[in-house]
Amino acid sequence: MAEKVRVAVVGGGRAGTPLIEDFIKRPYVEIVGVADVDPESPGAKIARENGIPYTENALDFCDPGEYVDIIVEVCGDPKVKRALKEAFVDQNNRHTIILHDMVARLMMSIIENSDTLKESVHPEDCGIG
Repeated sequence: MAEKVRVAVVGGGRAGTPLIEDFIKRPYVEIVGVADVDPESPGAKIARENGIPYTENALDFCDPGEYVDIIVEVCGDPKVKRALKEAFVDQNNRHTIILHDMVARLMMSIIENSDTLKESVHPEDCGIG
């Protein structure tokens, strides 16, 4: 079996939904979960329709094992990213990467074939975070 990247998406709204829709099509991406505080968000609905685990709690993705390779955190709430980082430290998770805002914006722009870079979800996210 070909290698897959296990991705969790935090945020099922305007930023996360296009990513979820695109990742579903990619045979090398396994979406291991979607988190959004709104169970009726578009991303939450897409997750449920496609048999992808859904949660309202992004911290469910902080397991220190190799369950999640990348967390794409695009919910727009800076407290969530801080909480994820703190949970990683507390649980000694040195495997999972939280995708930087600039990289997420680049991915969203490419996926949507945009002529401009998408607006930042976390404008305060700079450097290594």
